Amino acid sequence: MSLSRTAFFVFCGSLLFALTLTSCKDEKNPVQQYGDTLVQGYKTAQKVEKKVNLQQVQKSVYEFQAVNGKYPADLKELEEFTKTPLDPDTYNYDPATGSITAK
Repeated sequence: MSLSRTAFFVFCGSLLFALTLTSCKDEKNPVQQYGDTLVQGYKTAQKVEKKVNLQQVQKSVYEFQAVNGKYPADLKELEEFTKTPLDPDTYNYDPATGSITAK
């Protein structure tokens, strides 16, 4: 009896070791894949948000120009016009052309 128990435990240990080796491939585990997907989704959402914000600010520049006949002198003037706070460290603004880009 004691020999069969020992053989059983050796067999189970060998099987567990074999399963561990076969599951340790270079492929990511499902938890890692899920985490990577969440991070990638968050990064994509940030890029989309920046693009939409940039488009909205550009639209505000055009509205300012339509109302005042000139482009805003700086983002502070545009901020006063829209009553929306703008971070000057986020955008590059050219008052001569009214073009705005993300930094």
